Amino acid sequence: MESLQVLMPERQFKLLMDLLRGYAELGGGRIEVKLDAEERELFTSAVQRELLVLLGLLGALVPGHEDRADGVVADLGDGERAKGVMSLVPPEVASDPARLRDMRDRLDAAEGRRASDRATVEGIAEVSGMAGTEEN
Repeated sequence: MESLQVLMPERQFKLLMDLLRGYAELGGGRIEVKLDAEERELFTSAVQRELLVLLGLLGALVPGHEDRADGVVADLGDGERAKGVMSLVPPEVASDPARLRDMRDRLDAAEGRRASDRATVEGIAEVSGMAGTEEN
């Protein structure tokens, strides 16, 4: 962590630590993070890569998942909906373009389902007179 702190701009390091703490406090798993404009600018692909590596190291602390520390950050590319997709994968997956494409396609399909679900919920909220009540 000290190396990252020295190498990264202070605001980027703070964002990285805030995201890592939030993830740990929520107990891991899939999370969705809303970033403001400044945070989106700070959340570069380099910061995303470091976050994935750190999450892999955290995951390796769970008994039976020690191999997660060996993960490699793979660029999965752009899908129809999901853009700039990256994932921490085992080394053998990182070297297999077909498996990476399959991962990207599955993540892209999941993003499509989430977008559809959000649109449905927003539509229900609108016709129920509840639109615009969500906190950001």
